[in-house]
Amino acid sequence: MILFFSAVFLTGLIFFPWLASANDFAGANSYFLYSLAVTDRIAVLDAMKSADMKLLRIFITRVAAGTKGSSATAVNDLETVAVGTYDDTILRQIDTLASEAIARDIKLVIAMHDRYALGCWDTDAYVGKYGLPVTGCVNGVPDSSKFYTNANAIADFDKRLRHILNFQSPNFGVPWHQLSDAIFSFEIQNEGMGHMNQVAPNWWCDRANTIRSVLGNTGIQISTGGGTDMPTSTQSQFFSCANIQIVALHDYNVDPSYVASHIDAVKGIAMSSGKRLLYEEFGALGGSKQSQIQAVTNTLISTGVPWMYWEITKPGKGSGDYEIWTDEPSWTTLKSQSLATRKHVGQFGWPEIDGGA
Repeated sequence: MILFFSAVFLTGLIFFPWLASANDFAGANSYFLYSLAVTDRIAVLDAMKSADMKLLRIFITRVAAGTKGSSATAVNDLETVAVGTYDDTILRQIDTLASEAIARDIKLVIAMHDRYALGCWDTDAYVGKYGLPVTGCVNGVPDSSKFYTNANAIADFDKRLRHILNFQSPNFGVPWHQLSDAIFSFEIQNEGMGHMNQVAPNWWCDRANTIRSVLGNTGIQISTGGGTDMPTSTQSQFFSCANIQIVALHDYNVDPSYVASHIDAVKGIAMSSGKRLLYEEFGALGGSKQSQIQAVTNTLISTGVPWMYWEITKPGKGSGDYEIWTDEPSWTTLKSQSLATRKHVGQFGWPEIDGGA
């Protein structure tokens, strides 16, 4: 039986087996890794394996050639031409990456859309169809309220989600919604409604219900996709939605006391509501990059919450930027902290990582 659908009732309380403590883990974001040259993809995956990292997070979003100085080839978003017109090239690339990752005991976290493609860092087909404002993130993040409130836009987005979930894997021979061997979670959207007031509070749970209606009891988790900081990552609605299993935490504040206090404030809520926490995005930059990574990951180890760094890519962008590669000192720190995390018993159980049924 899939663990996250079984709860044992004891003395009037619900016991969630997946909340039993187990060893923690680390992972990394490398959101466009599927578009890199095969030798660079393998190099990144091998580096992650050497650090015993277990999760790799990617986005389904348009990638430009040479993104961040990498070997990336250009690839369209799933709906670059028009909303509802699907180009599965990007899904096939991700599927190949999934096969390469699982061979190294690494599973994918797949963000099914990027909020910042709505007229911010990119302009996707939804912007044109629904007349969303475009700022290019030069003059602030655009108000994309219509995407989250217009009934037709919501219906279009649900069709996108279903198309992704039903994509037939050319490498594994099953639709993605059955691919629990290689996919850890589907994320509703990267940082949904980021830098906006929460204009559609039921949007996340409604989308989670859509995803679950296709996933069924396959063992693949549904994650929020995070917020822009800890307060927006830990909204009460995430803990009350039955079909959200993973509450993803994003924050780039590297003050250990800040990190610890915000996690401590929601850890009990997560456990009592049957959710798990994943510190999914944080990063470090500047001259104290190594010490920042050390401090934040030490704090996360002490709180018993697994973590994922933003981001590992080849090449990195040097010691002054969030991107890390193995040719800079920060990698040594990140790797040693990942290995230390795997030896630490955390707050939650992770049968999808460590096995179990």
